[in-house]
Amino acid sequence: MYLTGDNVSKEKLLKIAGRCKLPVWPDAENPFLHQGSLDDMPESLCVVSDELTESRLETMFQLPITVLIDAQASLKSIADFVNQQKNHTFSDGLGFLLTGPVIYHYDVALIFSKALQKRQGFSDLRFESIHLALHESLVNGLIHGNLHLSSKLRQNATEYTSYSDLVRERLNTPAYARKAISIAAQWNRSKMKITVRDEGMGYSLAEILKQTPSIRATSGRGLRIIAGAADSCTIDNYGKEISLSFLREKSQNLDAMPSIDTVSSTETVPHEDLSQAKVLIVEDDKSNQALLGGLLSQLGIKQIEIAEDGIQGLNKVLTFEPDLIILDIGMPKLNGYEVLKRLKSTPYTHTIPVLIQTASDTREARDQTFKSGASDFITKPINPLEFFARVRIHLENKMLVNRLQKRLKQIHNELSTAQSMQMGLLPHTERLHNIQRRYGLDIASYFEPSDKLGGDFWQVIELDRQRIGFYLCDFSGHGLASALNTFRMHTLIFQMHEKIKQPSDFLTVLNHHLYALLQRGQFATFFFGVYNLSDETLTYSGAAAPSPFHWDGKKWRILTTRGLPLGISQSAIYENKTIPFTTGNRLFVYSDALTETVNMQNEQMSVKELMNFVKESSTQMSVREGLTGIMNRFFTFAPPPVNDDITAVLIESQRKDVK
Repeated sequence: MYLTGDNVSKEKLLKIAGRCKLPVWPDAENPFLHQGSLDDMPESLCVVSDELTESRLETMFQLPITVLIDAQASLKSIADFVNQQKNHTFSDGLGFLLTGPVIYHYDVALIFSKALQKRQGFSDLRFESIHLALHESLVNGLIHGNLHLSSKLRQNATEYTSYSDLVRERLNTPAYARKAISIAAQWNRSKMKITVRDEGMGYSLAEILKQTPSIRATSGRGLRIIAGAADSCTIDNYGKEISLSFLREKSQNLDAMPSIDTVSSTETVPHEDLSQAKVLIVEDDKSNQALLGGLLSQLGIKQIEIAEDGIQGLNKVLTFEPDLIILDIGMPKLNGYEVLKRLKSTPYTHTIPVLIQTASDTREARDQTFKSGASDFITKPINPLEFFARVRIHLENKMLVNRLQKRLKQIHNELSTAQSMQMGLLPHTERLHNIQRRYGLDIASYFEPSDKLGGDFWQVIELDRQRIGFYLCDFSGHGLASALNTFRMHTLIFQMHEKIKQPSDFLTVLNHHLYALLQRGQFATFFFGVYNLSDETLTYSGAAAPSPFHWDGKKWRILTTRGLPLGISQSAIYENKTIPFTTGNRLFVYSDALTETVNMQNEQMSVKELMNFVKESSTQMSVREGLTGIMNRFFTFAPPPVNDDITAVLIESQRKDVK
């Protein structure tokens, strides 16, 4: 990599070059961009500028440069960033290191996205996704990172004004203004990775223990927007680094395909076996019937039916069930356009591909053909090679669709079976009735996966005659991977439950096993409580689970559940807490979907708002009526479908009813 300058002092530029150990282009005597020939620019060029405007940024990014750096950034930041980018060239990388004022005043995300699109040629739809993800990443890095401001400071109009003043003040304070943000984009034939780093404080250890930084964070919607725009998203380095991945579009990989000249003329492309395909010819001319039948036979097609007019053709569609219809336009009784209209208006036949063959090759004829719903068009006299290609592609597509439909049906059946198995992990009604009789606990529950399978489940464990445990587990993500993890967890707990003494010890052992089993990035939040019938107490421990609510007969209060999620760190520590749980006491345990779901107004329900729902809906009712009221109010706030698994459990002590 070479270094050059733009509106920066020669002394400063050479100092940066020395610190980064870079040669200067064109040379040390003329170390500025405008003194070199753009035609001779090296493939990997770092440009340092001391005066950046929007037009200058746009100009710079259109040049064949690899890295653009704001000279106002600290020398250490510049050297670190250059060392990270040294191995990249114009053809596989692009990056910048800009200070806060530049990021704040100009639409750098738009400029950078345009530069990427020019180099890679991706679609406008992909451009919009990249622009959105970059914009939100830069806002997150600038506001929450470098300026260290919280979104909670701008919840109303008055606070927003003060917030804006505070932003301007910090952008004029050198300690904040010289902090830089870097965007580095690297790509290959299959994907592109964009990394955004800020120089802020990041999340503190206390914040991480309270809530692990993730795209599902309860504060700030930006991270969820970023994750939604990118194909994948990760957050590292205490929240100071956001990595976005985008798969390259097929049109961008055309250069990887061999040219026609490089393919031997003797090579043949493997094709599907068409011997089982069924083709219906709707044609009134005998000679054309014979011609089309002979051509189809050369393709290996053995099941061929012929109809001599439109009415007969429609009847044979129902009895023969063809995979392809070859249809003439000019026919007696019912012409080809009328046949097409009826085929496409009937659900049973509208997906059958139709190849029109006609002597008319006018633009009007083609337009009318495709408007009527035809799949393809071929003119008479028929060119055999063209006919073979068109017939084959439609039959192969139809066979592919048939296989996909068969596979989807199989997957649907398998998922339904898996869903039944997962529902079997939950306590059944008869068991809950037995628990109510033996331990005096009345339990009502609600479970709804966001898809057929989910990452939530809950269960009760009868430990001995005086103690009963209950837990709620929520694996990261949802769908098949999370569901498989629930089966793993259920098996682990089943093997260990007889050894349970204290909830915290139980979580420690579970965490040790899951750390070895789960892939990195997967984890589970977990709440585990043990009710002791003899002294009417509840001892509990949590692993980053949402805080449960406790009703002591007089008021509702929030219980604290600290501890890292299971499966993240082998050194995680969990603690026990014990509270009275006497007759009439209630406990509400729930998964994070109740406080992380965004409604139509882009709002989330806070923990306090949820507790008010619980208080108003369930205090004076039975647990079943109460839980129904809670969920009704939640779905009024955020109508289904909800994009996360939902679990809610309401428990009441009724010790006086124990027999």
